[in-house]
Amino acid sequence: MLTITNRDAGGVVILDLEGQIDGGPKSERIHEIIKEGIEKGQKKFVLNLSEVKWLNSLGAGVLIAAYASAKREEAALKLHSVSDRVGSVLKTCGLIPEVFDVYDDEDGALSSF
Repeated sequence: MLTITNRDAGGVVILDLEGQIDGGPKSERIHEIIKEGIEKGQKKFVLNLSEVKWLNSLGAGVLIAAYASAKREEAALKLHSVSDRVGSVLKTCGLIPEVFDVYDDEDGALSSF
C-alpha cells in the first residue's frame, strides 16, 4: 500500500510517499499528480522517498513515466531521501544517477532549483 501526501514548498510541489511503489493504481497516482501539477503550470517537483520501504520494476516504471511527463513539459522532477534498498533498484534499472537527481534531504532538493 502507498500513501501520498502532496504539499507546496515555495512553488515546489513535494510528494511525501509512504509504503510501497509497486506499479499498482496507488503508485500510478504519482504520475497523475505530476501531470495535474504541470497542467496547472507547476514546473518543480520533488519526491520524498524517506518512507518508501520497497520499490519494484513496475514502480520504477511509474517514476520513469512521471519523469518523462515532466521533462517533456520542461519541468523538473527530483528525488530525496532514497533508502539503500530503493536506491539499489533504481541503480539496477539505470535510473540513478543517469536519470534522476537524488538529494540526501529535502533542503538539498529544494535548494537545487
